[in-house]
Amino acid sequence: MCSPALGDTLLFSAVLQDVRARFPKAEIIHVCMKQNLAAAELLPGVDRRLLVNLTEPFDTIRRIREQKLDVLLDFSAWQRLTAFYSLTSGARFTAGFQTEGQYRGLAYDITSEHRRDRHELENFRSLVKAVGIPSGSAITLAVPELSEEPLAEARNPVVFHLWAGTQSSLREWPEDRWIALAKAMATPETVFAITGGPGDREQADRFHLRMKEAGLRSSPFIGANGFVSLAHLLRRARVVVSVNTGVMHLAAALGAPTVSINGPTRNERWGPIGERVEGVSASGPGCGFLHLGFEFDGQRTDCMERTTVDMVLAAVRRVEARQVAGRNVPHVDDAMAQRH
Repeated sequence: MCSPALGDTLLFSAVLQDVRARFPKAEIIHVCMKQNLAAAELLPGVDRRLLVNLTEPFDTIRRIREQKLDVLLDFSAWQRLTAFYSLTSGARFTAGFQTEGQYRGLAYDITSEHRRDRHELENFRSLVKAVGIPSGSAITLAVPELSEEPLAEARNPVVFHLWAGTQSSLREWPEDRWIALAKAMATPETVFAITGGPGDREQADRFHLRMKEAGLRSSPFIGANGFVSLAHLLRRARVVVSVNTGVMHLAAALGAPTVSINGPTRNERWGPIGERVEGVSASGPGCGFLHLGFEFDGQRTDCMERTTVDMVLAAVRRVEARQVAGRNVPHVDDAMAQRH
């Protein structure tokens, strides 16, 4: 069981491979939720998924107990409900995180300290190591083939992902700067794919019109099949520029040249993992304060505005230069991995 966040689920794929390698004949059930299903569908090594509603405790407890689990590993870090579900699961052995201020460690037989001074993937690795499983597997995704590539007419598209999930306004970069960045990156052939989730359709269409008014070629892209079509688009991208969110982690995991724009997030804690990635952090003190994802009260609200177009453009040039220099990672059709 892991966090319902999409990015966390993609990072979790690495330790899932560790568990599969250690127990090749075990039945592995991934307890997932509607919120992270798009990412969960891309994870290899799972025998089946158990879809639960995190906020319906009686039904969730019943469904988990029906599995008659031997072991339950809970990779969520702050949700007290998942600790409660572990405690009531009926599993013969449970393991999870002891997270400062969350009072959840008593729910498990074994705990690992969830720390703010290391990347979330390293926190995940600490949990599997705590139960005696070696950890070093790559983030691994299995992307189904498609009969037709999305935006097939766009060769080497540049992907912009503007919108975050929680506290979105504080994690988004001003639209004027996206347009200025696009002008600096554009060639006559460049098509900018504006990606988003189902709830972003209206603002994606509106931003597309702004790009068109600025003389730039763009196309809104809202995938209709979870992350599958989006994954195909990302791995064809010349470069992906994204706020720090699940799509950023997806692009990095697929080997796409990826630039993350951080404000409240800190690159060392939540940045993209891969060989062709760059994290751009806001200048000056007081930013990068997010640890579990909700610590906004009393913090700076201008972190994204303190990241300039020149800072992001320089990061784009660096990842493009690494690709040209031949240090790119080849794409693999069925299972694609990046090592930290």
